[in-house]
Amino acid sequence: MATETSQSRILRTSDFAHLLVDYLKQDAEVKHILPRRRLGMQIRGERFCYLILTGRVTVHRQSDDLVMSTITGPSLVGIGNLWQMQMDGYIKTLVPCDIAILNMDAVQATVNTHQLWEPLAKHMMVVAGKLFHSSEQLSAPSAYDIVCAQLNELLSESPAVRENITAERYIRDKTHLSRSGIMRILASLKEGGYIEMNRGVLMNIVKLPEKF
Repeated sequence: MATETSQSRILRTSDFAHLLVDYLKQDAEVKHILPRRRLGMQIRGERFCYLILTGRVTVHRQSDDLVMSTITGPSLVGIGNLWQMQMDGYIKTLVPCDIAILNMDAVQATVNTHQLWEPLAKHMMVVAGKLFHSSEQLSAPSAYDIVCAQLNELLSESPAVRENITAERYIRDKTHLSRSGIMRILASLKEGGYIEMNRGVLMNIVKLPEKF
């Protein structure tokens, strides 16, 4: 089962993202994006990098809409596609966000001009580590272990996110578990007094049992 430290590691913004965003946003046009809007990393063959200045977004895999990570501003999404499309996906805003949209030519020019290759490389190492820990959670031995990991992560989210999504939807968006299977586990945990929920929204985790 994932520990609290693992949840914090996955949700924490890269320290190097702040430096990259500070340089990249200088000549960028900032747009205010409403919640539940979808922005593609590639549009008509052109690759884009998104600077999340404020707010919170989820990053989705294009092929099956699976949530790969949750990003809080200030941070950036899509820069891994700087040379070529490594991940074809999109972002979805969870709350109102201020976002700057850059094409990759502009990103590369800024990185070259200000010699940002070292912080960029370190940022990508952090991203790779977060994806590794997230993958560990999703390959847990049982559906129950996966649900527990996602419940801990959900509880670590900001109130603006946690209070506006049901626990079942949060877990289903980030895993391949069925709705019925997730609901069965959540109902049992609530009935046993292990978690507190209100209309499907996770309010608190009392204590998750080791076995289900």
